[in-house]
Amino acid sequence: MAKIQDENRLYACLRPYVDFMFRHSYRRVQYVGLERIPTDGAVIFAPNHSNALQDALAVSSLNAAPKVFVARADIFRKPTQAKLLHFLKIMPIMRIRDGFSNLTKNDEIMERAVDVLADGVPFCILPEGTHRAKHSLLPLGKGIFRIALRANERLAGQKPVYIVPIGIEYGNYFRYRSSVIVSVGNPIDVTSYVSENQHLELPELYNALREELTAAMCRLILWIPDDDCYESTLELCYLLAPQYCGTRPSPVERLRADQHIVSAVQTGRARTPESTAALLTAAGDFARKRRGLHIGADSICQKHLLADWLIKSCLLVLFSPYFCVAAAATAPVWMASALVLTQVKDAAFRNSCRCVVTLLFLPLSLLACAVTAFCLLPCAWALVACAVLLPVHVVFHEYLRCARLWLSHARLLFNRSLRQQLQRLQAHTL
Repeated sequence: MAKIQDENRLYACLRPYVDFMFRHSYRRVQYVGLERIPTDGAVIFAPNHSNALQDALAVSSLNAAPKVFVARADIFRKPTQAKLLHFLKIMPIMRIRDGFSNLTKNDEIMERAVDVLADGVPFCILPEGTHRAKHSLLPLGKGIFRIALRANERLAGQKPVYIVPIGIEYGNYFRYRSSVIVSVGNPIDVTSYVSENQHLELPELYNALREELTAAMCRLILWIPDDDCYESTLELCYLLAPQYCGTRPSPVERLRADQHIVSAVQTGRARTPESTAALLTAAGDFARKRRGLHIGADSICQKHLLADWLIKSCLLVLFSPYFCVAAAATAPVWMASALVLTQVKDAAFRNSCRCVVTLLFLPLSLLACAVTAFCLLPCAWALVACAVLLPVHVVFHEYLRCARLWLSHARLLFNRSLRQQLQRLQAHTL
């Protein structure tokens, strides 16, 4: 059987399309720090895990280089599924929940991972071990450090081994075509680290590397450390971010503003606990009222709410005919997505499912539209129709987004008491 890292022509042909469809799943995709990816050694990517399959696709789309991933072992039980995952360059890894007796199988898997790195192919492991759709970070497992240290032993004198922290920050975990930032942090040179800390025992080395990687990953994402005040702190980010980055910031500008607010909240809880607690309580109360009325966070960030609502009213009327065409042309895609989502219990998998369904069905839908056009229209007009239909999937989702914001804006505009509470909260500075 071929090694998982071996070149595969079919994989190489499909990979650009998959990367494109991942980017198509978001309105704005921003990559930061790509120049930090080492080119002189074995690279282990370590991204945070908050959005199921989308996290792996985000790492895959960093650059054109092929990468090998690991996933939980239970999805490899069926032979056909295991072959497909092998084709996709995904290999299994055992977790404690799979049983302590099965953990011994990880030795073989880790040897395969080291073999991947020895062949110069980047390896990606999500060190949290499971996903959680929150702006936080779960404790990191030691599997990534075992692989890194084993690779360092095997490659000693040949090339250095790096762990590269990656922060993946989503504008919204559950809405399709939100925004995403993929930030590459400064690589941890495991080879130099081991050389400089030869006095440490193996468990101490694991812990030291874990602390360094955890700190590096937290700097790359919006990290809200306290689950007890999570919702209130996140709401303050929505409320106060326009003070620091304006109303139309880039994803990175918004992330920096949110990080500043979280840091200020943590400082306030230490220095002025009573006033900060009161502010968090007020923010939490506002969040519950807002969500109960189905008012989105985008509405409370909008400085010129009435003007934006009127503009969206005009756009909805103007593009309604094209939306109807787009809805008909993409019906197989959104109907299949709706059907699949009825079977999805974990909301964090929704965007992954939408991405996969779109990847499979959108080309077929557009092809069916093209064939219909050429059957019913003269060639020249059919070409025009095909050109007009190319952006239907984007327009369909942008129209739905505009309609959702229009309703959200309207609910806030017609709720005077909530707007007054919003103004009082936004008057705070941190």
